[in-house]
Amino acid sequence: MTTAQETAPRSEKRMKKQMSEQNVEIGKLRARINDLVDDMAVLQNDLNKFKKNVSKDLLDVIDAIKEGK
Repeated sequence: MTTAQETAPRSEKRMKKQMSEQNVEIGKLRARINDLVDDMAVLQNDLNKFKKNVSKDLLDVIDAIKEGK
């Protein structure tokens, strides 16, 4: 029969192992979030460039139409 004194160290050992595993998982999740934040910044930059290019192209088209009249 196990006593409370024998059970406590086992529970503590399990808890420490679980905390260690959770710390590893949290580290992986933080790294993934950082990657996603970086990807999002790149996408925002690309979108802004795209919008500027489309705007310039439309202005060029409008100017060409005006000159054609």
